[in-house]
Amino acid sequence: MGARDSREAAVHWFVRMHADDVSEATRREHDAWRSEDEDNREQYRVVEHALEQLSGLEDWMRIQSAEMNRRVMARQVRHNKGWVAGLAAAAAIVAAVAYWISLDPEIAYKTGRAEQREIALDDGSRIHLNAASEVIVRYTSTLREVELVRGEGVFDVGRVQNRPFVTKAADTDVVAVGTQFRVRLDGDVVVTVLEGTVGVSTGGRPDEDTANRSILVRPNTAILNANDQVTVESNGDITDIETVDAFAATAWREGKLIFDGTPLREVIDEIARHSPVEIIVSDDVPDHPITGLIHIRSTDAMLRFVSSAVPVTPVRTSAEVIVLHVSPAT
Repeated sequence: MGARDSREAAVHWFVRMHADDVSEATRREHDAWRSEDEDNREQYRVVEHALEQLSGLEDWMRIQSAEMNRRVMARQVRHNKGWVAGLAAAAAIVAAVAYWISLDPEIAYKTGRAEQREIALDDGSRIHLNAASEVIVRYTSTLREVELVRGEGVFDVGRVQNRPFVTKAADTDVVAVGTQFRVRLDGDVVVTVLEGTVGVSTGGRPDEDTANRSILVRPNTAILNANDQVTVESNGDITDIETVDAFAATAWREGKLIFDGTPLREVIDEIARHSPVEIIVSDDVPDHPITGLIHIRSTDAMLRFVSSAVPVTPVRTSAEVIVLHVSPAT
């Protein structure tokens, strides 16, 4: 069994062992599984440690679920490769974020193209907002919610007991307690963890016609640690967890863009966020891969790097538009 399979099995056992109706037979099976392999025991310890960082939400969830009991629908959780559905501790998270109590007042923060902004929140958390991005902050005494409306942000979360920090992007909820992570909304939602542990969940909205049921468990949930990344696709599916260089993915905070075999059009889309003018790639230009580090500075300087890396020529068609064409043959 590989490390990933062993980790998934450990999470599966964590769910079973934290159920309200765990039987003696289940306990014996769990003991046997742990006795099979040292890796099983180690992975179970890792899972326990990761979920302990989120366990502060459990009491808060019980209070909220009691208040919402008449309106919430129970869902059967499921498993899938690369992510974990319906963890016992994650159930607390996703139940808590499925419904919002009064969330006033709300404050919106925006950045334009070629603009970044750092926002200090009243709980000690900070948001580093990338260019062309927008968030809405809704804080109450029991819940800290930030909605990413568009763009990208890095969230440095202050630890506050029994007051979860939830970042929403489209139909995705990212729950963190004292950690640092990045969320990008561009059709799909990409979540990358720099430090600590977060829960990412999606899907399964409540049925308003269903009454007298227990708490809602959103069907898809993944637990991410440092340098883990998942993409939540527009259909709600969560991709396999992949390992990335999280600080490279957020190098824009340091005025840098790092690419590794990235298609030209993706590179240009990123450069355009940091440019006051529109940049268009002509249809006949191949999507060349680009590898390298670009310093965020003037549009002309950034495009000179691109032109040195692949055979394209920037042509300014107006004060507001630059078009990349195939370079003439020499």
